[in-house]
Amino acid sequence: MKIILVTIINIIFPYLYGQSIMNFVLCEGNFGSANASLWSFDQQSSSNTPIYWDENSNPLGDVGQSMTIHNGKIYIVMNNSHTIEIMNLEDGINYSATIDLPNASPRYMHAENNQAYVSSWGLNAILIINLDENEVTDTISINGMPEHIITYHDHLYVSIPSNSDWSTNDQIVKISKENLSIDTVYIVEPGPSMMVLNDTSLFVSSTSYDDSWNTYAGISKINLHSNEITRYNAGISTNYGTDIINYQNRVYQVFNGGLVPLNDDLSPNINEKIGDLESIYSAATDGDYFYFGKSDYVAPDTVLILDEDGELVYDFVVGALPGSFAFYNQNLSMSGHDLVLPNNTTLMNYPNPFNPKTTIKYSLITKGAHRVYITNIIGNIVEEFQVDDSVVGERNISWNANSFSSGVYFAIIEQGSETRAIKLSLIK
Repeated sequence: MKIILVTIINIIFPYLYGQSIMNFVLCEGNFGSANASLWSFDQQSSSNTPIYWDENSNPLGDVGQSMTIHNGKIYIVMNNSHTIEIMNLEDGINYSATIDLPNASPRYMHAENNQAYVSSWGLNAILIINLDENEVTDTISINGMPEHIITYHDHLYVSIPSNSDWSTNDQIVKISKENLSIDTVYIVEPGPSMMVLNDTSLFVSSTSYDDSWNTYAGISKINLHSNEITRYNAGISTNYGTDIINYQNRVYQVFNGGLVPLNDDLSPNINEKIGDLESIYSAATDGDYFYFGKSDYVAPDTVLILDEDGELVYDFVVGALPGSFAFYNQNLSMSGHDLVLPNNTTLMNYPNPFNPKTTIKYSLITKGAHRVYITNIIGNIVEEFQVDDSVVGERNISWNANSFSSGVYFAIIEQGSETRAIKLSLIK
C-alpha cells in the first residue's frame, strides 16, 4: 500500500500545482546531424513533440551533450554546434538566449551565483561565463580534454578522460576557484568521466579502450580530506555504463541493464541491482524514482521510470539517444533555493515516505553557522531546528510531523553560499 500511495502522490502532484514541477530529458541526437531534442515529462506522460525546437524548421543542434538548471533557467550544452541554449522556466518554458562558443566543443557546465564553468574539449580549457551577460570572461587551461565538473567548497574537480591527441588520460584535477590554478592532480582509473560526491568522497567512473577497441571499465574514490585514492579495475567489460549516482547516501553505477550499489572495495553489488533492462544509455534519480534512457542509436528511443523496488512506473517515446536528465521544482526555486540533484547532495532522511516521524541525516565538512529547516510545497518554513555550529561531521535530527497534513515537504540545509534540499513525503 505504501508504494501505491507514493506513486499516486507523484502522479497527481504536478496537476495539483500546475507546472511547478518540471522534468526534462535531453536527447543527444546523432553526431553530424541536427537532431538533438529536449523533452518534458512526468510520471505518466511526456510532451508529444520536443520543446521549442523542431528538427526540420528550427533544429536544436548537433549533439545535445548535457544540461544544467540554475536560477530558473535550463542551460543546454550543445557539443558539436558549439553553443549553450538557454530556456527560461519560471513562466512556462520559453527560449531565452544562445551563447556562442566557436570551436569550443563544450561538454558539461557547473553554475553558481552569476557564474558558470564549462568544460571545453576543443579549447582544452574550462571556460568561465558571466551568466548576467552570457559572455566568456576567462579560461583555465587544461592539459587534456576536460569532461565532468563538480564543485566542493572553494575548488572545482574536473575529470580528464583524454589527452589532446585523444590518447587515454587518467587524471582528476583540483582547481582553485580563487586563483584559477590547478592545486592537485589525482591519478585514477584510465578514462575518468562522470563523478559524484558522497559526503567527503568523490567517486569517478572510468571507461577506456585499447588499440583493438576492447572496452575497459573501472571505478575510483578520492577522499577529499586525506587525498587517499581507492581504485577498482573491472578489466575488459561492456557491462558498465558511465553514469554514476548518489541515492539515499549510497553510490550506484549503471551495470548490466540496471543500477547497482558499490561495495566498499568499489566492486558492483549485483545482489541489489535495480532494473533489468536492455540497451541502457543513461540513468538518473530524483526522489524515489529511477530514470533510464534506452537507445538503439536511432530515433525513436525510450525513457523508462522505475520505482525504488525496480518496478516499471511508466515508459514513453523520445528522440535519439536520451542521455541527460534534469529536475526542476519551481516552488522551491521561488522560495530562494535550487533543488540540488541527488548526485550532489549530502542530505538524506529515513524512512521516506514516513508517518509521522523521520530522521534527517546530514554531514558538515566545516564547522560554522548553518540552518536546517522544513518548508511546505509553496516555500513557507514550517519548522526550523536548533543546531550546534561548533562541531563537524554527521548529524541526525528527528522530525515529528504529527501536527502536519499529508503531502510533500522539503528539508533544507544552508551553510554559507551552499544549499542542499531533499523532498520528504508525509503519508498518513
